Amino acid sequence: MLVERMGYWSGSESLAEMHVYEALGNLARMGLDVVMEFNNFVENLDIDIRTIGGLYQKLYGQKQRIEETKMLVMEYLVRLGSALNNKDIYVNLALSLDRTVQLIDGAAYRLYMYVANGFKLDEELYSGVKDFIKRLIEEYRILYEGLSKLRFDPKKTLQSMEQVVKIESDLDMKYREIELDLFKKLSSNIPALMLLKEAIDFIEDVADVIKESAEGVRYLALHRVTTLA
Repeated sequence: MLVERMGYWSGSESLAEMHVYEALGNLARMGLDVVMEFNNFVENLDIDIRTIGGLYQKLYGQKQRIEETKMLVMEYLVRLGSALNNKDIYVNLALSLDRTVQLIDGAAYRLYMYVANGFKLDEELYSGVKDFIKRLIEEYRILYEGLSKLRFDPKKTLQSMEQVVKIESDLDMKYREIELDLFKKLSSNIPALMLLKEAIDFIEDVADVIKESAEGVRYLALHRVTTLA
């Protein structure tokens, strides 16, 4: 993960920074895999419970691997100490990427419990959640692509982070629509309402954390634009 690639190292960045960019990019790519797997999980919520359980276990396994990778990144950042500028930003970014996956796992578990308890998925609500997640994938993908460009084209990274913020704002409005629909359709079934409300809240929190990650990446990009000027 932290393999030295001297051919890509420019004099404007430290070797430590180069390795951290690579490590965070790897963590973000793993997170993108989880977001895509979560989409697959949600798309198949209306099939048999055994298959749904298997999909959740696969997602949970991916979450565990990201936790392990995050710990390696954090240990590396600790070892670097004062050799790395903006270390707190890198630390917060690593934690935010991990937090995204933790929230996705929380949402998936509640959705699994929802169907495992025999609660039916309202077609309109289900469609709204699936649409929300597709937009969430776009938000995360843009974050990942912007992070990937941070070393070589920080101006493009800045443009990407602006897109992330816009998508999060759109998702906030979409969340309010889903929440209102949720209360209308499930007000007579409190256990189902609570489970689905918690799942949707977790999904909306993912959008917020992606935006928080984008703010950290934006700061790093601004710093890098100044450095390369």
